[in-house]
Amino acid sequence: MALAFQNDESHPMVDALLRTRVPRWRELNRAIDERDDMLDFAMKLFHHDRDAAVTNYFQNALDQFALVRHIAGWRDRRPRRMLDFASGYGRLTRLLVHEKLADEVTVADILEGGMAFQAEQFGVRSLLSRSDPAEFETPERYDLIFVASLFTHLPAATFTTWLQKLAGLLEPEGLLIFSVHDEGLTPDKPVDGIRFESHSESRVLNVEEYGSTWVTEAYVRGQVSEIGRAVGGQAPNLGGQASNEWACVRLPRALSDWQDVYVISPAQIVGVRPRKVPKGFLEQPQMLAAGIRVWGWATTVDAPPDRVEVRIEDEIVASTREFTPRPDVGEWFGVRSAIQSGWECIVPHAGVRSFRYQVVTISAFSTDGDERILFLGTFDSLLGTVARERAQALARQVDERKNEIADLSERLTLAEHQRRTFEQTIDAMKQSKFWRARERWFALKRAAGLTDEQ
Repeated sequence: MALAFQNDESHPMVDALLRTRVPRWRELNRAIDERDDMLDFAMKLFHHDRDAAVTNYFQNALDQFALVRHIAGWRDRRPRRMLDFASGYGRLTRLLVHEKLADEVTVADILEGGMAFQAEQFGVRSLLSRSDPAEFETPERYDLIFVASLFTHLPAATFTTWLQKLAGLLEPEGLLIFSVHDEGLTPDKPVDGIRFESHSESRVLNVEEYGSTWVTEAYVRGQVSEIGRAVGGQAPNLGGQASNEWACVRLPRALSDWQDVYVISPAQIVGVRPRKVPKGFLEQPQMLAAGIRVWGWATTVDAPPDRVEVRIEDEIVASTREFTPRPDVGEWFGVRSAIQSGWECIVPHAGVRSFRYQVVTISAFSTDGDERILFLGTFDSLLGTVARERAQALARQVDERKNEIADLSERLTLAEHQRRTFEQTIDAMKQSKFWRARERWFALKRAAGLTDEQ
């Protein structure tokens, strides 16, 4: 099988990403299959910049792993068996195995190549999935099941049957984690429960079975409420009672700051602790006499983050815990608590040996230590990336204004049509016998001094 990234390949940006975030990072299997849609998506996203794409690939893997590890910690004991369902070519699996999140990790996907690749590279048990949930069988139940970016692609019929199928594979206190596109992400039309469109980023799957899906929270909770009856029998909760009511926790925008995450279980879920990963943005850096000014905003929405750090390679060269008012950010999120989000750091010129070869990382951290990487690359690429992102943001604003103008134009056209219709109606009324009689009557009243109406 051909690889897009070699297991032993040394890459300065990937090395900088993994060194301080993955224990025994040199032992992590980095192999990426060339058929991996997740890498292909990143390549398109970054305009075929391989450096940025592979770095983003591993960064998303770290983000997913941090989320799964966090949710697994809601239970008192470590998972014995975990199923990574719809796992593709193992972007996350490599970290699950490397960090030993569970005693046993099983992967499942409809892609035969992905299952062969993961079995060979990561030594996991692989199960070939099917289009029909009724045909998918597993030899055991699981304490933890993770499903990223599958329910974001399913039509209503298989959304329901796959959710019920996977829920039925849980141990009594197991957790099923899955992601969805919330209705707030839909490009235009409102969502009536669930909305499916036949297009996706996959290069091999049938878009009628694997398209793009948006759902409402009420729809997901309605699906979960039916699971107790659908999977058959009652499940014990942590209090010892039997109940058909499944626990359901929603974590908005918890996956890659985009997809909503739901955690469901036949047992009560206690000790829920949402992750407060900062959100943020970099403005255009500035060259000053004192150094390079990097600045922007960062927030956990309900409070400022703990700090922002700038690293060159592994050394912290600038940091700040001071956050200043950014009314535009507060307006964007619609809450006053997000206003105190502005930050800046001055990187001394003496700390920079190369604009082209040294890797700089700019990160915001929450008070719980959750990290949001705002940028990872060279200073040269930082200058270009921020400018490009700003241009893209302005382009999106222009498109939004064009849509608003088009909408206003349509409304004006409609109003003008209604005005002409009213004028024609009035003209027709004035030509009627009733209107002429009315005019004569009012003329007589005015002549007699009975009214001053015109």
